[in-house]
Amino acid sequence: MSHQGLVVVGPLGRVELTGAALASLVARSTEAVEGVQLRSRRRLNVVVDRSVVRVEIGVEAAAGTQLGDVGESIQHSVARAVSATTGLSTQVDVTFEVLA
Repeated sequence: MSHQGLVVVGPLGRVELTGAALASLVARSTEAVEGVQLRSRRRLNVVVDRSVVRVEIGVEAAAGTQLGDVGESIQHSVARAVSATTGLSTQVDVTFEVLA
């Protein structure tokens, strides 16, 4: 589990988005996808690498779910939320750990 934050320094001072706040944003946008449950905060990694936020998520989905479609929906939901908040591009890797 890694939750790296983001700091932007400008002429008026510093703006910080903590790792915990960024992880919370990722968790909410993951669970906004129908039929998906975040396995645990321990299976959520967020790393800021220059101008890219890299996210790794372990999720649980309902049996019979079209995993490709759901995985893509998670990627879009997380990338949209993170990019809108940070202004950075986002890479999202999804692992299905449990089919309930």
